[in-house]
Amino acid sequence: MQQSLIPYFFAAFLISTQTSQAQDSDATGSRLYLDTVATARSQIQPVDVSQYFDEKQALKISQAAIGNQLGDYTFLNRNGRKVRLSDYRGKPLVISMIYTHCPFICATTTRNLSALKLSREALGADSFGVLTIGFDTENDTPQAMDDFARRMEVKLPNWEFVSADENTIKKLSKELGFVFFPSPVGGFEHITQTTFVDGKGMVNLQIYGEEFENKTLLEPLRNMIYNVKSTDPIYNFETSESGFAGIAKSVKLFCTVYDTKTGKYTLDYSFFYGIGMGILMSVLIIWWIIGEYRRSPKRNHPNHA
Repeated sequence: MQQSLIPYFFAAFLISTQTSQAQDSDATGSRLYLDTVATARSQIQPVDVSQYFDEKQALKISQAAIGNQLGDYTFLNRNGRKVRLSDYRGKPLVISMIYTHCPFICATTTRNLSALKLSREALGADSFGVLTIGFDTENDTPQAMDDFARRMEVKLPNWEFVSADENTIKKLSKELGFVFFPSPVGGFEHITQTTFVDGKGMVNLQIYGEEFENKTLLEPLRNMIYNVKSTDPIYNFETSESGFAGIAKSVKLFCTVYDTKTGKYTLDYSFFYGIGMGILMSVLIIWWIIGEYRRSPKRNHPNHA
């Protein structure tokens, strides 16, 4: 009986020995894994994004650019044709700096700028220009800008998507107050701004963020087109054109009304139509009174003493 149990004791001993060795092996493997991870983590330096992009400093630089006179730069549009910044002199220009590989923000900003086409008829078909500039000079080629514009479904005729060389982008960005740096995780860290340039080529206003109400974009553009401030009266003798042309322009400005339902500016002459109808009715009433007075019997038959 004892001899018959020996093989079982021997088998149990082997199993327990193998299990113990496996557990020791697992424990050793776990410790090795944890030690490897800890070593790897200690070798990775934490990325401090602030050393690449300081939002407060970028905003300060952007605001300081207001009043800057832009130089005359040459770009290539989607078809490879040269476009000069001086081509836009004489009318307001909206500038947006983007890079085509931007995963979200640049596309959202561009789509919000599409609100400009809603008010094109009221503000004037050729009264302003829009320029979207690719600042990633390595990748933002004319073809890439064309593909980006097609994805955004931009069809405004006075809206150009252009690219430029590194030196042009560097100088223009400085004048615009546009701050951008390569991101440690790929792409770029950049301030999200839309710049308004007046007809003389001077930075007039900055709007920040990728999403904003249509009026935030359209109202300053309207004021620049009509050369007025939001605090100006209906007719400003200092800034308005002289003569009938100035009065007509002021009337059109007064009638350019923002519709909150459609999110666009429309021309509404109902106020002046009402005034015109009121004047017409007053004239007709006065004419009728005069006619009645002339036909009155007392006037036709004087009293006899």
